[in-house]
Amino acid sequence: MNRMERFSAWRARNVLPLDVLGTLAIALFMVGLAASTGNTPGILFAHDPTSQMVWSLVSLVPVMFRRWHPQAAALCYAGLVALHLIFGPAMLYSDFLSLVMVYSVIVYGDPRNTKAFIVLASAFGLFATMAITWSVDVGPMFGQVWDGYRHMYYGACVTLYQEGFSGECASTLLTEGFQMGLLVAACLGATIVLAYWQRARQATIRMLRERNEAIATRQDEERHIAALAERARIARDMHDVVAHTLSIIIVQSDGGRYAGVGNPEVARSTMETIRRESERALHDMKRLLGVFGGSSHADYDDIAALVDQARETSPDTAIVRRVEGTAAPQRLGAQASMAVYRVVQEALTNVRKYAGPRPTVRIDERWDDGGLSLTIADNGRGASSGLDGHAPGYGLIGMRERMQAVGGTVSAGPGIGGGFVVSVTVPYAVAADAVPATADDATARSAGIATVPIQTAVSPSAVVPGTGPAPSPDGRDRTATPTLAGAATMHAGGNADATDAAFSRVSAGTVDSAVSTGTTGTTDRPTPSPPPNSRMPRLPRFAMPSFPLPERIVPPSLQEIAGKLRSKPIDQAESAGGERFNWIERLSQWSERHYLMMDVIGAVLLILMASSDLFIHADFVGSPLPDHGPYVFITVMVIGPLAFHRRFPEGTAAFLAVFCAFEMVFLPSAPWCNILVLYALHAAAAYGRPRAWMWLTAASLVDSVLFGVKVCANMMGLNTIYDLVFEPLPLRLTLYVAAGLMAGGVVFLLCCTAIVYGRWTRARGANVLILQAREEALRAEEAKQRVLAANMERDRISASIQAEVTATLTTVIDQAVDGLAMLDDCAARGETPAPETIAAAFEAIGSRGRDALAHMRQLLRVLRETGFSDEHRPAAQETMRLTPAASLDDQLRAATARA
Repeated sequence: MNRMERFSAWRARNVLPLDVLGTLAIALFMVGLAASTGNTPGILFAHDPTSQMVWSLVSLVPVMFRRWHPQAAALCYAGLVALHLIFGPAMLYSDFLSLVMVYSVIVYGDPRNTKAFIVLASAFGLFATMAITWSVDVGPMFGQVWDGYRHMYYGACVTLYQEGFSGECASTLLTEGFQMGLLVAACLGATIVLAYWQRARQATIRMLRERNEAIATRQDEERHIAALAERARIARDMHDVVAHTLSIIIVQSDGGRYAGVGNPEVARSTMETIRRESERALHDMKRLLGVFGGSSHADYDDIAALVDQARETSPDTAIVRRVEGTAAPQRLGAQASMAVYRVVQEALTNVRKYAGPRPTVRIDERWDDGGLSLTIADNGRGASSGLDGHAPGYGLIGMRERMQAVGGTVSAGPGIGGGFVVSVTVPYAVAADAVPATADDATARSAGIATVPIQTAVSPSAVVPGTGPAPSPDGRDRTATPTLAGAATMHAGGNADATDAAFSRVSAGTVDSAVSTGTTGTTDRPTPSPPPNSRMPRLPRFAMPSFPLPERIVPPSLQEIAGKLRSKPIDQAESAGGERFNWIERLSQWSERHYLMMDVIGAVLLILMASSDLFIHADFVGSPLPDHGPYVFITVMVIGPLAFHRRFPEGTAAFLAVFCAFEMVFLPSAPWCNILVLYALHAAAAYGRPRAWMWLTAASLVDSVLFGVKVCANMMGLNTIYDLVFEPLPLRLTLYVAAGLMAGGVVFLLCCTAIVYGRWTRARGANVLILQAREEALRAEEAKQRVLAANMERDRISASIQAEVTATLTTVIDQAVDGLAMLDDCAARGETPAPETIAAAFEAIGSRGRDALAHMRQLLRVLRETGFSDEHRPAAQETMRLTPAASLDDQLRAATARA
């Protein structure tokens, strides 16, 4: 918040003191006027200047409270007016403030009482008309006024109190009363129309202000929810990656413990599988903690490799995959495609863990016009799988969250005839990958808060070499390049000042899997996993931004041009009391919605007026043009762009700056319409970007200097600055330079005043377009803050999680490597390893895997179920730091103790 915004906020909080100070300033002015006025008549008495000053000061008291308590102030003012019309002077200078009171009570008072106050104001207008006419034409009942005043106004009614009414007196009273009544009615009617017009605008302004304040006040909650969603995302992806791998390790170790005891080759193959799967999980974990959304290569096209992997690691499990219809994973979108992969992965993991010995799994896919229907069913233990006492984990929760995020549904439970069934429906994306939805939007939506798609920022150091996105089989990369969080900031004028940091993409290899569709079975090819120790080129610390160019430039259509020229949609409020707006308020809202049309009409009227004979030769500086045409040309070029001063504020100001420079250099005249350039400067400072005032000030300085040089040239008898270039310098150059500096300084001062007033208009927040643009900027900032909160939460806990999981997987890898070394050593010596040694190696791996799986379930429960406490610090970056109530290790120990 800059100084002007802080001052505007202070001004809004201190309405009463400011109104009191303003009224006191008016009182000083009124006292001075009353002191210089002679005796004035009233209905009963004549009043000297002292009496006028007293009545004026008393009647100004309610004006101090016109916005604080508008209705009470209006009633008090009405009572004082009635007293001074009867007992005081019939006319006071402060009576002009009665229009201000009528305006205030309509705009700031209760709309339900507006009609009553309008009737009251009309009655007082009629009473004031009669009192003024009587006191002026007849004079006071008691006492006399200044003789000059009597000779000026008193006429036929001068003897009314002595001789009664006469026909001439009655005619005079009626005529002058009618004229006075028309004047009062015109002023009162214009005030009422203006008040209704402003009240409709104020209703919309209040609505937009409340929305802006709501967005600003909920930013802390949004950051909190974003951090919670990131924790849920990490827990979900960690479960998908690590639990899947640990289940493979456990199954392989149990199988190798029996099958490999008498067959060293089976033991070797099993050890290789355990080592390979552990390394793959380690790389996947680093990737999911560095890139939002988990492994970028894991999508529908990788299900075939996943099935082959399950067949290889669990040879006693029969897996049949059937595809009905034509598979169209590209229509699902990247997020939905990845969610389908994760669902299949979790279902196969559950089969290995709970289905029992030698299960059969059927994966049925049905593609139709609506999307994908997927069923994973097994004939395992089903409902009886929980009899061993294990508690349900978070895998099914993760399934539902993923499907909800992409608009799908999931149901999971024991089958009717036994086994376990997971059914998923995924609709096609409306626009594939138009806006990548996050899997955690469902978490935020459950809290009842509107969400903005989050894209996580990735620093170069967060991308693990060899774990980047892999291209799809069609050669296209389905993963967007990571961008810096908060790089794109929406300005208050609705423009985006974006700074994109592009990083090189890292490819870990190609995924070559295909699924042949049909009614029975599939033909799948496994996906080769990337080498675990592959080294990829290091990303640069600072990468130059990339600016992709279109393959061909297509000119915009007439419809697109018309859309650009159309007014931006404006949300408008309804009446506070629920009643229907009157025609004045509806017209006010219509003009706000069609502000571009109103600006065009205003510009046309100004051009017609400026092109008339009355104004055509009114030049600021220069020689009058002999022809009417150049004047019209300059008028159109200066006033015409003002039709777009609110739709394209900075473009309008830039065009006028360039044209005025051209006009100063090459045209001999500068008509009066150039003063309207100040309005364009005001609009650009008010509706443009926050820092537009900088280039506006620079452009104003250049044009002001050119104006001063043009003044010098005209004093020398030259028409243009261009002519000055070819003329010798005069003798009295100092005088000309002084005149030019003075003229240019005045113009520059006016330009700066217009720019400052535009910035003040922007800071006040009393303009619908400014408030709506500010709302857009707040929403963009809200999205950026959520991204930052998610990033900081991921960075804060990723180190602890990686330490936990990496230690486990590294131990498993070391144990597998030791087992392979033992087998290699025995083979080198020509010996057969002892069955007890092989069994002990597999038993150690299995025990480690089971302990790690239990530990990971506990860790994920902590991630999902713990909350946060915000630390508010002076520095802005510190307020973003969302820290847990205790460290992750402390929470884990506490959860273990409670268990």
